[in-house]
Amino acid sequence: MKSHILLGAGGHAKSLVEAITAGGGKICAYVDPKVCSWINCQHVLDERQIEPEDGVLVIGLGGISPAKLSVRLELLNSMIARGFEAPPVVHPAAYVSANASLAPGTVILAGAVVQPGVVLGTGVIINSGAIVEHDSTVGAGSHIAPGAIILGNCKIGTHCFVGAGTVVVQEKKVTNGSLIPALHKFSG
Repeated sequence: MKSHILLGAGGHAKSLVEAITAGGGKICAYVDPKVCSWINCQHVLDERQIEPEDGVLVIGLGGISPAKLSVRLELLNSMIARGFEAPPVVHPAAYVSANASLAPGTVILAGAVVQPGVVLGTGVIINSGAIVEHDSTVGAGSHIAPGAIILGNCKIGTHCFVGAGTVVVQEKKVTNGSLIPALHKFSG
């Protein structure tokens, strides 16, 4: 297993580090303008100072607005274009069906459930305890927050934020760039 390079070292990154290390991986470096006391590895100030042979990439930046999620996805895509690998990160305490499809840069955190037929786009975050039911699609750069539930056969667009505890009712479409607040029932 290759070592991981963490791009961004804020709060979301802590969950990623736990997911990676719980799965037997390691972090070799983090890129952030600030020194972080909670992680013990090489600190790099700028992503231009790292190369694909240094390790695989994981985006440690979170995002709770469509604009920030768009920036996060652009960064991931630019690093992939430079030749970096960004394999999905799946916490060992998450359940992911063997019949789900995970694009590069996907993150699935502890307690999350991803059912058969689900398609997750590039850079998607399925946060702690979130559930994505059968045959749903989550578009590139979207974030399904902790405890959110996407019921069967839903289509979540790109750069969407589905807030904590939200339920998206079966077969609904969420348009690109949508922000659904926490504890909301989205039924169209």
